Parts: sequence; structure tokens; C-alpha cells
Amino acid sequence: METLNRAIEITERMRDALAAEVARAREQRLLIRKLDSAKLFERAQLRAQFNATLAQLEAELAAELAEVGQRLGLREVSIDVLRTRNPGEARKLAESFAQVRALAAALSELDALNRQLAARALSCVRGYVNALTGPANAYDRRGMSTARSTLYTSSRTA
Repeated sequence: METLNRAIEITERMRDALAAEVARAREQRLLIRKLDSAKLFERAQLRAQFNATLAQLEAELAAELAEVGQRLGLREVSIDVLRTRNPGEARKLAESFAQVRALAAALSELDALNRQLAARALSCVRGYVNALTGPANAYDRRGMSTARSTLYTSSRTA
């Protein structure tokens, strides 16, 4: 069944793309720690390319599986139905799907960790910037500075 072999090949290409992206996501932690903005922007462009490639592969896989369904006269294509028609290739396809799911879950977990590290880095950078620039020179409606010092006196006049 040539179309099912094509679906297996597409799934393996998805797996390879995900494995490469997982490796890059692991490397991204170091870029965040170093605050290397140029390389982080480069990584963002690579991620956009990865997302486009993966979306294209998903569309190809959907088309291939739809074609398999039409050839076999199936309304719905599932691994269980394919196992009854072609057990060997269906097993290979199921294994490839399992690997893709595992890599997608690992990538999701790494992305969550990287987002957390980026949020920490952002708060750290904001703290440094605030320490270097000092309080804002803003005034209230009475012309008084809104910056508060640690020592001040207050008085009320009637």
C-alpha cells in the first residue's frame, strides 16, 4: 500500500523536525541566561520556519490519510481500521505517531520552561534598568514630586 508508506515517511519527517527543534529549545536556555538578544531573535525566526514546515507536513499527512481512506472505501481512517487491512504498515505508522507525540510533549515542556526563564530574565532586566534610571520625574496636580523617599515628614494644615 504505497500511500500508507508515504504517510509513514511524512510522519518520520515530522519526527525528525521535532527532534531538531527539541535540541534547539534545550540550547535556548543558555541564550536566555546569557541575555543574547541577537541569537534569541534568530531562534525566533528558526521557530517560525519550523512551525511553517510542520504545518505543511501536517497538511500533507492529512491528504495522504484521506487518500488512503478513499482507496479503502473508509469513512474514517484510524490506526485500528488500518491494522485490520495492513497490520505491518499500520504498526509502523502507530509507532511513528507515538514518537511524534512524545517529542511534541517534550517540546511543549521545554517551551514552558523557557517562557518561565525568559520571564525571570525580563524581571531581572527591568530591576537593573529601574536601579540605573532612578524614579520617574513625575509630578502630581499640585506640582509635588510623586517620587517618594524613605524619609519624609507630613503635616496637615487646616
